[in-house]
Amino acid sequence: MKRLVCIVEGEGEVAAIPNLCARILAHLGVHDWVVDPDPIRRKRSALVDARQPRPRRPCRQEEVVKAMMLALRRPRPTDAVLLLCDEDEDCAATWGPDASRVMGQLGAGAAVMAVHEYETWLLLSRSDEELRGAGVAVPVVGRGAKSTLRRLVPDYSPTVHQLQETRRIDIAFLRERSPSFDKLVRSIAALCAAARVPPPRP
Repeated sequence: MKRLVCIVEGEGEVAAIPNLCARILAHLGVHDWVVDPDPIRRKRSALVDARQPRPRRPCRQEEVVKAMMLALRRPRPTDAVLLLCDEDEDCAATWGPDASRVMGQLGAGAAVMAVHEYETWLLLSRSDEELRGAGVAVPVVGRGAKSTLRRLVPDYSPTVHQLQETRRIDIAFLRERSPSFDKLVRSIAALCAAARVPPPRP
């Protein structure tokens, strides 16, 4: 079995992202890969170069290299590395390709930003009826997804609720609603050389 190691930003994502990636592999019909249950965690300031002006900030190259090397030097062999962080007020189309380029110089790696934040995916995974019933505007746009999600999950906390909310995600449904999530699925497919890499969204 080949192994995918994740690099994540948030504390709640330490449990949530390996679960999500494993389910994406199942969605893709990939059965010869496993996801390491112990991702590497790095603060966002170590992933996005805050020395550059927003919004088109590149990755912080030296820190991405360090994180990538940690993933590659684990006791068990690492066959590919996925880096995920929130977009916030930056540009995924700038940061993602730049971080992927840096990772690709060291091994099989891909970087994806959740637009606008991971909780945006959790909101978009709900039906329009659920969202409207909780007083959430449809379509879901902009920042503030954490506070909005509390209308559906009282006292929402990433460390407490992120994994359980991630388990609710319908992969195919969310791909249709979120281009950045679709990008995540296609990136994992490419890393794991799925027999049929899903085409980009139209």
